[in-house]
Amino acid sequence: MSERRGPRGTRDRVLEAALACLVRHGYGGTTARAIAHVGGFAPGVIYYHFADLDDLLVAALERTSGARVDRYRAELAGLDRAVPVVARLRELYDEDSETGHIAAVQELYAGARPGTRLAAQLALETRKWEDLAEERLAVLLRGKPLGSVVRVRVLAGAAVAFYLGMETLTHLDGDRSRPETLFAQGARLAAIFDRVPRMRRRARGVR
Repeated sequence: MSERRGPRGTRDRVLEAALACLVRHGYGGTTARAIAHVGGFAPGVIYYHFADLDDLLVAALERTSGARVDRYRAELAGLDRAVPVVARLRELYDEDSETGHIAAVQELYAGARPGTRLAAQLALETRKWEDLAEERLAVLLRGKPLGSVVRVRVLAGAAVAFYLGMETLTHLDGDRSRPETLFAQGARLAAIFDRVPRMRRRARGVR
């Protein structure tokens, strides 16, 4: 592992400063000097904990994405109807926006180049979100007629791709009405979906 050991609290400060710098200055402006300025420490502190700037950005991505996946999984656990799921997703989305998670990750997606460690980490984190989407969609579709005709993994991948695409467009033009409109549409579709009854499984041996 390239990450170096040091006081845990200082390492956390560096990671938080890197994420904040991405939000404030974008990927191109997130240099070691800029991160140090945001965090209020000397640039050398970065290289005490991380081998280089790429190492830091990979760790920052893993930190923020992992924390959000865990929060989404915890908040969505136990929900098996679409309406409350969409409502909770809206609340979690607002958290993502307010904390800067979305903006930071979008900058990383924009700056990553194929074949780099950052691109590989982005692919890994994306798969984690697809896993979560697959878990929740499987619960929502269980027993529904639609569940017998769709491949849940493919649908999960499409959902994550749609989310990323929506965020990319919103990040570029700053049109915050786009998510608002899509969540409102999602709530209406969820209400219709929830009215479709689940099919009961026939007992074995019963014709």
